[in-house]
Amino acid sequence: MSFIVISAGLAYFLALPFASLLQGGGYHLGALLRAKRHIAFCLAYFALSSAAETAVCLLAKGVGSFVLTICMYACTGLFVFCMHRSMRLEIHFTRRLIRSLIVFLLLYLAIYVGLFFTTVKGLWATTPATAPFVLALSSVIMNPIEKAKNKRYVDRAAKRLALMPALKIGITGSYGKTSVKRYLEQILSLRFKTLASPENYNTPLGLAKTVETASDKEQVLILEMGARRQGDIRELCDMVKPDLGIITGIAPQHLETFGSLENVISEKGRLGESVAADKCVFYNLTDPHVRKMYQSRKGKKIGVGYENADYVISDTVFGKSGSAFTLSKGEELHRFSLPCVGLASVVNVSLAVAVAVELGVPWECCVAAAYSLYAPAHRFEVVRSGDITVIDDSYNVNPVGAEVALESLAMFAGERKIVYTSGIVEGGKQEKEINRSLGRKIAEVASIVLVAEGRYGDAVVQGLENGKTEVIRVKNTDEASTLFGELLKKGDVLLIMSDLPRDYLL
Repeated sequence: MSFIVISAGLAYFLALPFASLLQGGGYHLGALLRAKRHIAFCLAYFALSSAAETAVCLLAKGVGSFVLTICMYACTGLFVFCMHRSMRLEIHFTRRLIRSLIVFLLLYLAIYVGLFFTTVKGLWATTPATAPFVLALSSVIMNPIEKAKNKRYVDRAAKRLALMPALKIGITGSYGKTSVKRYLEQILSLRFKTLASPENYNTPLGLAKTVETASDKEQVLILEMGARRQGDIRELCDMVKPDLGIITGIAPQHLETFGSLENVISEKGRLGESVAADKCVFYNLTDPHVRKMYQSRKGKKIGVGYENADYVISDTVFGKSGSAFTLSKGEELHRFSLPCVGLASVVNVSLAVAVAVELGVPWECCVAAAYSLYAPAHRFEVVRSGDITVIDDSYNVNPVGAEVALESLAMFAGERKIVYTSGIVEGGKQEKEINRSLGRKIAEVASIVLVAEGRYGDAVVQGLENGKTEVIRVKNTDEASTLFGELLKKGDVLLIMSDLPRDYLL
């Protein structure tokens, strides 16, 4: 019996990083394919070790067989430890994950209890290597149950939303969603009782949790809408039925699940289509894809951009204390000062101000509020340490966002500009070219670039080959952080563009 417990324990320990992949991928089985190399290792280990043990057991008897079993447990334990350590994935023990792991353990025990009746009882020592496959089976069993449970939860939230008198604002885009949401919440709160979805809650379940916290006295709801595949925005719009929409920008992101940039554009555009013609949709016209959406909308619309826009951004300058820019509508001009730095911040604040003004917030209130609008964490967040400037733009790096970040970096005063990146993920078939392009753009700005190992970093380095930028390869962010202390000098500006979520640390 003790061997069964040890076997199940090893299986559970090995299953955890794969469970983290499932969790990060919304419990879609395809998420496990990100670890196909590790799955192949598990399969190979199980097949080879089982074959070897079976062959030896047929020859060994008594104590020899027992000793062999002990040795196999030790080998499997070492294999599981190495696999777990190499994957290095964080995991959040949510209720759903705990339920999945319980079903996994029950399946593991049920499927392999038959091994008690085989002549090779030591096979229990190798079966932990099958953990990813048992986990996949448990997911197949649990997903329909979880979907039905989640649907009831989301349906209750949708019914409550339909009864709420609050103005419902939907925000979507490949980038800038959370920043615009935060800025808009801070400005509108000056005049309205406002509730915004927290952090990056942008799925049906995330919005349902937001609605659950509402008091029904809110005048404005600001709800972020994310998408990883076609149909996601449509589902969110059917749930929320937004009165007003904001589209922040389009980038070739999540192409592994969307398939193409055209599908991304089409899906993000669903928000504009779901807003009635007599209600307004706001567009970031600095993005060419969003400008096309703006031009095609037949209903009420407002564009924010550098030119040919309803709200025009001009005279942008950066300083040590923040940014300043002019935002105008027709003949009316107002000068804004922000504590945050970067072109992205200027555009995002301008979008938020445009929405606020259209909803009746006076320009003067918006100008005053701008002084305290800080960028959300890890989104071109500027931190100064003595005479060294560090820009943390590590969240959700995408091709367009990276280009804007590098343009902003070029505007900083400093003798040396240093960049750390691990590359851009989820580029699908365009993955290599996206990262080569990133390398070329970095070479135009940076004196030194630290690039993490891996296929994304390899492509970035290829793009850097024709530039004069010094390239330093590092294993990971931990090693890069150690080097920063040795590398950075007085007057340097460091831009961190490392977006390597848990399912890409393999």
